[in-house]
Amino acid sequence: MYGTDLTDKDYVFITVNLEPISSNCISKMFNALKKKHKSERFSAHILRHTFVSIHTTEGTAVTTVAKIVGDTPEMVMRAYAHSLADEELKATQVLSSLIKFE
Repeated sequence: MYGTDLTDKDYVFITVNLEPISSNCISKMFNALKKKHKSERFSAHILRHTFVSIHTTEGTAVTTVAKIVGDTPEMVMRAYAHSLADEELKATQVLSSLIKFE
């Protein structure tokens, strides 16, 4: 959670034997994926950004998304408001398509 101090036992990634893996292992994994898919733009940050963008676009409550990614709702809105702007445009277009002036 945002603002929570983590301890050495608070691991995000573990092995199949439930042992913590090193941050070096994560870097190697991302580098292997970049090489395999011939993509320089691939990182944990991009996965996080994609996760939050998809959820906000699909209407998941900002408070829920913020809790999952360990941010405050305000931080999520500030960083990902562009995802919601597209939905706002669609909403106005729906209304415009329903109103016909002759």
